[in-house]
Amino acid sequence: MKSIVAPLLLVVTAAVQAMGVYPYVQDGITLAGQLLFPILFALGAAYLARKGRPGVFGTAHLLVTILAAVLLVLSLVGMSQRIPSLYPTMILYYIAFVLLAVECGLRIAGLPKKPRPADEDLELDDAESTL
Repeated sequence: MKSIVAPLLLVVTAAVQAMGVYPYVQDGITLAGQLLFPILFALGAAYLARKGRPGVFGTAHLLVTILAAVLLVLSLVGMSQRIPSLYPTMILYYIAFVLLAVECGLRIAGLPKKPRPADEDLELDDAESTL
């Protein structure tokens, strides 16, 4: 369950910020995209976490989780105290989205490598066999 904490916090942050910006923009398609893509990246990261090797890039995942928690706290403080530089702002949305993409990239990099068949190394190209 540790693998889903950071993507979940980042999706909540992105959704809160996107919903806060919507009254100013009034564009439903943009809102749908701003909600859909973080959810897809989070689902992808959670799925890849189950397939990946445990403990790979542990420090980086911990750093992303800490940054996700800080972003969520900043969003909630900005929302409750009505601080315009913290809520609603697209800067925190994009930071959350980039961190979500980094988390997904780390999950992809942590996947186990496919074993290469032994026959593949012994095969010769046509150009090499015409000596």
